[in-house]
Amino acid sequence: MQPHHAGPISPHSTLLSGLIAALALALAGACSPRAAEPQIEARAERVWSGHAFEIETAEGTRESVVLAGVSAPNGELYPAAMDAARAALTARIEAGGASLVLRSVSDPERDRYDRLIATAETIDGDLAEALVRDGHLMVWPRAGQTMSFANFYTAEAAARAETAGAWGSGAFSVMGPDPNALSQRLDGPVIVQGRVVDTGEARDGRVYVNFGLDWRSDFTATADRAARAVFTEAGMDLMALEGAQIRVRGWLYETNGPAVSLTHPAQLEIIDAPEARRLR
Repeated sequence: MQPHHAGPISPHSTLLSGLIAALALALAGACSPRAAEPQIEARAERVWSGHAFEIETAEGTRESVVLAGVSAPNGELYPAAMDAARAALTARIEAGGASLVLRSVSDPERDRYDRLIATAETIDGDLAEALVRDGHLMVWPRAGQTMSFANFYTAEAAARAETAGAWGSGAFSVMGPDPNALSQRLDGPVIVQGRVVDTGEARDGRVYVNFGLDWRSDFTATADRAARAVFTEAGMDLMALEGAQIRVRGWLYETNGPAVSLTHPAQLEIIDAPEARRLR
């Protein structure tokens, strides 16, 4: 990781506008109308995990599906929470008669395991949203997903407030940016909330959102040039986040301290932000 130097705030993009853009993106989503999304009517045949299952389509083909925009608890670290999520998914599917309507909402439409990335609806509504509300899944945006996260985040906030499901067992949690605590969660999914100390830009266009004064060891959220363009297209200037309290989620890795890579604007929630500076 290169040294992080604070960069100037663009005159056309203030922190306040970044706040509005971030909230609009997280709540409304940058996606095409659902009616335009490919639709598959299928029957669920087998549940693999808290967010993955197998279907049989009307044409008789079988597919493995992973629910878009969410993630189940880590089965190795929290086997009881994973078992509870799997049981909850199974119960929800069975309650709907195993009949599902799937919509592909990702580009690419399959993950590295060749599973179809899709939303799924039963007669009771969105399957993932219900499981997030019950605390069995957490919101997990991935690059290329074109969907609204508004209801997901509302459902997650309710589950977190009520310590429902995995939020009560500790399998899901919101951590602070302390690098020593985060070092215990390397190579796994995390949600981190803290105040941005400064932002910086490397020569290759990568942006660093720094949560501490020592770039060699503190927690950092990063976005490469391609990801930064995605944020910019969504109306969010990552360089304008200095001073904001934000919540980020992603896979935690180590490079001069714990870090997560930003690839989707919905990974970032702005909790509050200082007023825009006035020029004298």
